[in-house]
Amino acid sequence: MELYNNIQSVLSKKGINLVVGNIYDLMAIWKQWYRGNVNDFHYYNLRVNGQEVRCERKTMNMPKKICEDITKLLWTEKTRIELSNKGATKKLWEVLDSKENSFTVNFPVFLEKSLAIGDGALIEYKDKNNKTIIDYVLGDVVIPYKYTNSYINGLITVSRFVEETRKKKVYYTHITYHEYQDGVYRKLNELYKSSIETELGKEIDFNEKFPDIQESEEIKTSTPRFQIVKPNLANNFDTESPKGISILANSIDRFKSIDTKYDSFCNEFDLGKKRILVDQTAMNGQMTVDEEGNQRLIQYFDANDKAYVAINGMEGQPVKEIDFTLRAQEHIDSINAELNWLSSNAGLGSNFYKFDGVSTKTATEVISENSDAFRTKVHYDIIVNDVVYDLVKVICEMEGIKTNKITIIPDDSIIEDKNTEQLRAQQEVSQGLRSKKSYLMDIKGMSEQEAEEELQKIQEEKMSNQEALGFQSNVDEE
Repeated sequence: MELYNNIQSVLSKKGINLVVGNIYDLMAIWKQWYRGNVNDFHYYNLRVNGQEVRCERKTMNMPKKICEDITKLLWTEKTRIELSNKGATKKLWEVLDSKENSFTVNFPVFLEKSLAIGDGALIEYKDKNNKTIIDYVLGDVVIPYKYTNSYINGLITVSRFVEETRKKKVYYTHITYHEYQDGVYRKLNELYKSSIETELGKEIDFNEKFPDIQESEEIKTSTPRFQIVKPNLANNFDTESPKGISILANSIDRFKSIDTKYDSFCNEFDLGKKRILVDQTAMNGQMTVDEEGNQRLIQYFDANDKAYVAINGMEGQPVKEIDFTLRAQEHIDSINAELNWLSSNAGLGSNFYKFDGVSTKTATEVISENSDAFRTKVHYDIIVNDVVYDLVKVICEMEGIKTNKITIIPDDSIIEDKNTEQLRAQQEVSQGLRSKKSYLMDIKGMSEQEAEEELQKIQEEKMSNQEALGFQSNVDEE
């Protein structure tokens, strides 16, 4: 992005070496997919009857769905944060869920967007009324400049606003430095002014536009007043960058394939409608004269009925009906195959999603402890819990809340242990709601052939026991 490259160039003269590269161009692409509208894919030109027509490709918006579902695995409204006593916990939540912060609502949304874009930052500060504020900042306006391995201890945030006077636009860029080193958190605000949108421009007095905001401050603290949240994934686009990558980043081709097939599925119903071929002259109608001598145009077919298609060369021929066979199930099967690959690639395991021709549904409301989705949750929990722990620690320090313990209790209602799953499956078999074969495959992990062989052995043993007791068995094989 031109602006970020210009910011990098300007700040490098101050000795600030920003990490830019091409990651912000990639973030812009990931953001489009999350939005569900990618300009160079969902809009395309098609030649129809010799003319070029602008078309829009329909989307299942699976990038948004995946971000939503992984976020629900990591954080829900049932997730609890508790301190060493009820009084301290109450004070904490008064800050977290204040009108300004609304952590219960805003944090899952922030987490979802950060997973989609690649990363994000939580920044804590005191406003002019001495209230503790949590700023939810997405990663496309966060640029690191100090880091060790993937740990970032120096970054800038970028925000812009425009003023227009006498039909001339002036672009203001507000840059805030956040740095933590040797137990000291430093914050510095700078303001730049430019007449060119893609340039940072000239630095001006910060308090000229923000007289109520402190230009710089230093705070001794054991915890930096910013936290970075990102997917627990290696950045394979820029291996030296501390920036995170989107959970969508390595599935773009699959999103394209899914939307191409879904668009074809929808077109199947539009293009596969019944057609009735009639001669062009029949659609033109015929002039007649009524009893009073008035001329009237009589049309034998409704020209607005889309079922009728007028063509030349059918004069004197009977009306011809064309009724296409829809390939709906073929499309559904193909889309489900793509969804299996996608969910597996995203760490949710195959068969997590199912398309039934109307909507996309998750295969189950609970996940077992040995599933891919559960392992992905545990993998991401490491970063998310660290971020929330440091956030709470900072708020307690800023608000003077005394505690010797911070506990984050996840929502485990969506997790089902193996014993519970097995017990329920046994009940379903006894009630005739599940076959013994599926029980052996799903619960015992057998292949289809192994399950069939095991059922054959069970049946043979049952027949042998009955014969030994003098009974004739007429029990059908399972």
